[in-house]
Amino acid sequence: MDDPYGIRPHHGSGTRELLSTAGTRPRGDPPDRATGALWVAFAVFVGLNAVSSIARPDNVLFSLVFGIPTILCLAALVARYLRRRRP
Repeated sequence: MDDPYGIRPHHGSGTRELLSTAGTRPRGDPPDRATGALWVAFAVFVGLNAVSSIARPDNVLFSLVFGIPTILCLAALVARYLRRRRP
């Protein structure tokens, strides 16, 4: 029988322990710097896109200058997350 929730009985004590999930990293591993940099770039581009939309609401080309990198950062973050979840 397959256990979809990842709960297995702990041998000896009668309690149950939760197995680690696929997306987490073990304790002691350094954080992924590329993912951190992508999150920072994403936040900066979202902020710049908001400012450009407020400063020049009629200029679509000016908004695209910051909107396209925002979408690319988000796509890269999703791709890295999905790649890390695969066994």
